[in-house]
Parts: sequence; C-alpha cells; structure tokens
Amino acid sequence: MFFGLPLHPLVVHAAVIFVPMAALGALLVVFFTPVRTRYAGLVVLLGVAGAASAFAAMLTGPLLAEALGMTGSPSIARHQTLGTWTPWAALLQAVALPLFLRARRAEDRTAARTGDADPARTGDAGTPSRSGLARLIGGVTVVAALAALVLVGLT
Repeated sequence: MFFGLPLHPLVVHAAVIFVPMAALGALLVVFFTPVRTRYAGLVVLLGVAGAASAFAAMLTGPLLAEALGMTGSPSIARHQTLGTWTPWAALLQAVALPLFLRARRAEDRTAARTGDADPARTGDAGTPSRSGLARLIGGVTVVAALAALVLVGLT
C-alpha cells in the first residue's frame, strides 16, 4: 500500500508508459544515427525505468490478486503469466541497448582511426568485425524491444 492505495496499479502505470517508450526509442536509436546521437542516453534511462517498473509490477501483482481474492481467476492467471515475461524482455532491451551503443562507438572509432568509410570491412579475415558485433547486439535489442511492446500490449 502507498498512501492507502494498492501499489500494483501505481507501478503498472509506470511500466505501461516507460516500457513502450523505451522500446520504441530503442528501435529508433538502433536504426537512425541522428536519433542515436541525440537521444541514446534518454532512451537508456527509459529502459532502466521501464524494466524496474515492470519488475515492481510483477512482484506486486500477486499481492493485489490475493488481497482481492482473485487468485483463482483464469483472466488473472493469464495476466500474471504475461506479466511474468514482460520484465525480462524489458530488462534484456535495457541491457542490450547500452551494449549496442558501446559496440557502435568502438566501430566508429576504429573506422575513424583507419580512415575506412565502411566499418564492416575493418575486421581481420576470418574473425567477426566490430560491425558484426554491433549488428548482432542491435538485432538482440530490436527483438527484445518488439517482445516488450507485444507483451505490454497483451498484458
């Protein structure tokens, strides 16, 4: 309880705002350099806030269901199942995005140092280039962001 109000509805509202904002922001940051340059830090903070609020909602949900005597309801069971997965997708996105940003910065520094306009060609033959790493982590970020959006919508 928070000032006499159940905590779950309060933290759910935070999760429903922060998780989609962070997911949409992450998609824009991954795909658009001008957005990445200007808003990456803000999107990382939104990701952390979204993951934290999603975990808080997951932890407080069963307490509210029990207090209301709704633990056996099929709709509550479905809601709890989806609510159990949502924080993990939000957390993965919140962790993957800063890793993607770090890989991209390293890639950009390498390209600037070697004078190579295409960072994808900077890796040694037979070893993955930094561009491959940035693409891999960017892909994980995109999948996690899409999963978080879907899960929040379904929950």
